[in-house]
Amino acid sequence: MYVRLAAFACVLGMVVVVSIWGSASLFPGLLGNFAASLAAFMLALAWERDREAARSESDAALIEQQRATEVRRRFAPARLELEKNAQSLKELGKLIVPDPYATPGFTYAHPQLLEGAWTANAPRLSELVADYDLIGDLAMTYGRIEELRWRLRHRSENMTKDLDEMTIPLITELRGEVDDLLERVGEQIDHPSVQALGLLHVKGGALGATVGTTASIETKVIRADQTSVSSSASEISRPQSVDEDAERPDEIR
Repeated sequence: MYVRLAAFACVLGMVVVVSIWGSASLFPGLLGNFAASLAAFMLALAWERDREAARSESDAALIEQQRATEVRRRFAPARLELEKNAQSLKELGKLIVPDPYATPGFTYAHPQLLEGAWTANAPRLSELVADYDLIGDLAMTYGRIEELRWRLRHRSENMTKDLDEMTIPLITELRGEVDDLLERVGEQIDHPSVQALGLLHVKGGALGATVGTTASIETKVIRADQTSVSSSASEISRPQSVDEDAERPDEIR
């Protein structure tokens, strides 16, 4: 209603101006005002776009810094745990000898082989760290440490040295793997590699009417929290289960 009244008043005003002063005084002013309004609108739009881009880049840098700090803090206890395991593997190399029956008697060998820090931080580190090889090697090494613990338990429970010849190569390999992982984990603590979670496309060149290979697009990486992704995935509706009791026929007694 109000829009129609405004449009009618505008047309009526133009007719009055043209009938009294002529069209020579109307159209130059109309075109000038339109051009000035359009220029002001375009400037405001460009300023708002640049401000949002700067804010997005600032937020991306902050999130990236937070994720890098989290990687350092989660790898720190894992490195301490690996150092303890390296020391325990060194002690095992002295307790379990290549020829188990050359020395009489039985010696229990149960040094500390830990995995709690890795178990607590592994799920989150697999989401944060971009070095997938490191995460895979850590998981494999801790799996082999669990195998070594089982052999040591079997050795002590049965008081037998039958598996010592098979255990010594495993201990030797684990010592090399743990030393290598300590070096790589230290590099991640000093210079963490964080996974990219999103892309912000910033227009760096003119695009024509159709998108072609000559268009220049500058791509910048931003980070984003995965909470929205996980929450949206959890909100997917699932089909309701059929009430089995309602569809079950009455039992014949």
